[in-house]
Amino acid sequence: MIVIPNQVNIFQVVGDFITNVISTAGFEVVQGQVNRTPEPANADFAVMWPILRNRIETNTDAAIDTLFTATIAGTVMTVSAVAFGTIEVTNEVFGNNVTAGTTIVPGGTGTGGVGTYNLSASSTVASPEQMACGTITVTQPTEVVIQLDVHGPNASDNAQIISTMWRDDYGYNFINGENNAMAPLFTSDPRMAPFSDAEQQIEIRYILELHLQVNQAVIIPQQFAGVVEVDVISVEEAYQ
Repeated sequence: MIVIPNQVNIFQVVGDFITNVISTAGFEVVQGQVNRTPEPANADFAVMWPILRNRIETNTDAAIDTLFTATIAGTVMTVSAVAFGTIEVTNEVFGNNVTAGTTIVPGGTGTGGVGTYNLSASSTVASPEQMACGTITVTQPTEVVIQLDVHGPNASDNAQIISTMWRDDYGYNFINGENNAMAPLFTSDPRMAPFSDAEQQIEIRYILELHLQVNQAVIIPQQFAGVVEVDVISVEEAYQ
């Protein structure tokens, strides 16, 4: 199973937003809770700390089947026809002669249809066979809360800029434009929280919490019935 967007994607989008609205030369945004990582060289910087995840809605499930014809030589699958659906990286491939647990990995010429695809495990399918790579996508809209520590001599102004623009239409357009599964909700008000560094010097730091809606989806491999056979049973004869 995989989750999309993941924590790395969230940090990337939030970091891009902050560096977009802060014009201070050399301003950096780094992730907290990373061991043996020194402070950025620039006096003005920000640190992101993921602190909370709140469920917003009940799960929604979506089933998608994909049926195609292909051959496999080692870890390369060649798709010659697609009956329906789209072939995606990370999908698990199901077939009579396909090694169990085989998934599609980046590479190859295919972009969802006919073409070649790289596989995570080796198989041999010399003659074209029908295969599938269906999935169920379980989406949970989640409120992700990131604590942002804004450091430096310009921390007060920078925290104000971030808080103002996060709540603005500008913030929504920027974040949702980078990833349409994300949208800013609101922020807490910046508050002063002086910081003692490794040299026991007091630095200016403002803290605010960024609340972000992330519609995260867990993608699960799923097989679907290709043929359904219906039989009629006489209840009187079978169960008298």
